[in-house]
Amino acid sequence: MDTKNTKINQFGGSKIILIIVILVILIALGFGAWYFFLKKTVEGGACADSAKCEQGLKCINKICSSGKFGSICAQKGDCQTQFCVSGKCTEGKKGDACESYKTCQEELLCLKDVCSAPPDYSKYFTQIKISKMKMMPPGPNNIPIPTTEFKKTDAIEVDLMVKSAEVKGDFYYEAVNAKTGEVAFSTSKNKQYINGQDMGTGSDLPVPSGVYDLNIYFNSELVYTTQITVSE
Repeated sequence: MDTKNTKINQFGGSKIILIIVILVILIALGFGAWYFFLKKTVEGGACADSAKCEQGLKCINKICSSGKFGSICAQKGDCQTQFCVSGKCTEGKKGDACESYKTCQEELLCLKDVCSAPPDYSKYFTQIKISKMKMMPPGPNNIPIPTTEFKKTDAIEVDLMVKSAEVKGDFYYEAVNAKTGEVAFSTSKNKQYINGQDMGTGSDLPVPSGVYDLNIYFNSELVYTTQITVSE
């Protein structure tokens, strides 16, 4: 009788252990299914699509992103800040990285890949004006038109209105490729001299189509910059 009871107890114990093992396996399988199929990925985690990211995040370049400062982005629409530079959302404020003036806040310029305050020419000039005209030479039938949009067949006119008769020195300008930072055209070897009077000069634009930073220097100091576009 004792042997029989022992066998029954052993069978019952084994059954309980088996049930526990099955439950553990089912729980593990359920957790695994939740982890791989239902668990949402936090910001910065890998993803296959936005459905795999936590609520409010988007899957961009296989990374979950919130669009906040420092988040992964592919275009400005991916960012709450509306500025996307080198795959990261920025605020476009002074000191932030930039690729062009369009990736900086209003009134800031992109100088050497950094959002910066515009250079101040007011201590020397009352106005600096950028215009286009037909190919040289100038004349009564070739009137400059203020603009920053040029065609390759246009020439550029730069006019500087001095603040006083004390403003004297050399000036030159150059076109810098806004993407590569390379100087595409410069008049530095043919500087013009300002002798206390308003000055205007012009030249052709021997550059490929593209976007350029037009920088103007007076006595080797950057006093003005703006962005110009040259098209076919």
